[in-house]
Amino acid sequence: MNVAIIGGGLSGLLCAVMLEKRGYTPTIYERLPKVGGVLDSFTRKKVLFDIGFHYSGALSEGQYLYNSMQEIGLLEKLTFESYEHVFDIMKIDEEIYSVPNNSKEFQEQLQKQFPKESHNIEIFFKKCYEAGVISSKPEDFVKIDSRSVGDVLVDIKDTTLRKIFLHFTIFYATQFFEEASFDFYAKIFINMLDGTRKVKGGGGAIIDALKNSLTKTTIKKRSEVTQIHQGEEGVSSLVVNGEEFFYDAIISTVHPKVTMKMLDNLDKKQKRYKRHIDDLEESPSFFSIFCLIDAEITSNLYFYEDEFISVLPSRMHEGKTVATILAGSYYSEYENLTKEEYKVKKEQECAYHLHRVRELFDFGEIEVIDSSTPLTKQHYSNGCEGSIYGILCSAKQKSLSVLMPRTRIKNLYFAGENIMAPGLIGAFLGAEILMNYFEEKK
Repeated sequence: MNVAIIGGGLSGLLCAVMLEKRGYTPTIYERLPKVGGVLDSFTRKKVLFDIGFHYSGALSEGQYLYNSMQEIGLLEKLTFESYEHVFDIMKIDEEIYSVPNNSKEFQEQLQKQFPKESHNIEIFFKKCYEAGVISSKPEDFVKIDSRSVGDVLVDIKDTTLRKIFLHFTIFYATQFFEEASFDFYAKIFINMLDGTRKVKGGGGAIIDALKNSLTKTTIKKRSEVTQIHQGEEGVSSLVVNGEEFFYDAIISTVHPKVTMKMLDNLDKKQKRYKRHIDDLEESPSFFSIFCLIDAEITSNLYFYEDEFISVLPSRMHEGKTVATILAGSYYSEYENLTKEEYKVKKEQECAYHLHRVRELFDFGEIEVIDSSTPLTKQHYSNGCEGSIYGILCSAKQKSLSVLMPRTRIKNLYFAGENIMAPGLIGAFLGAEILMNYFEEKK
């Protein structure tokens, strides 16, 4: 069976590695000059920066990502780095709260800080432990938990405590998001607390490890897929840079909305499927400032003021912290600008967020090396409106219809953070679930 993979980001490379282990020799089509997408790293002024990956949960021994990386031979090619006890620090309502690298310790810490809510805290953690198990087994991933985080937090009345718990919805929203899917929240919450790690070399190290794992895959860069043809037996070919190539199965790791626009000859059922996908709400986008801060920052800093902003440290460079400042931003404010207007708008937004950060905390000197807008994110991800984590992982959208790897178009499959879940966990989970549809070749 000839298999094509559209997109050479994390999910595309993961799918290729897993397919090779099952005996396939896939072809990856990547429209950019290099693979990696938003997970990759880049160098400016001899300083290494991460585009979209800074840290992840589920990376301690025995946890989901650790086990998955070990299974495909990735673990031995990467070096994990732990935070010094506290990995997140958040400022909420002028008060500072820290998040330790241990779920039991965090529970006890909150029970001391909010003694009136002690029993409810215990119950909430228990529910998170129950829902926090990550599994790619077919009998598990078809189960749908329709609860939102707000539904599960219903008995917790202290508004500050609720905000502390809702901090963990930052991975797919810019503020406290009560409508987040509790099922995915619990997986993030517990696996973050017990297994948050950075990767030495950043996201680029993961991309390099995946590329080096491939021995049978053909990677075609600067190869943009513009059309997907289908016949009576499902999808049959791709049009790449104006040339047609035939395949038995096609895996698209680009956004499902973008993928569906590539298809021709949709029947009535497929058109309804496309409308459903088109109606799904997107996660928000961010403005990123890549900088050097003249201070040692060892934890991720989150400030919940009138507008959300965060400071994420990656590594040290000549005594300074290499960091990314993230703040909510809007694709619509950039999409129709001229080149000069874009440049001015970008400089203004960068200055605005820098001013906010300096007002919030005395970081010392901040040297801006580069910055990116929602249009930059859109360029790297080929997504929709520069959304940071693709389709919003809300309880409503998940309960209505989870996008599964197998689509309504025969022989066309989805992978990536837009299907089962966002982020590194979502990319691995989606790729593993997808493999259930490909028989192992003898």
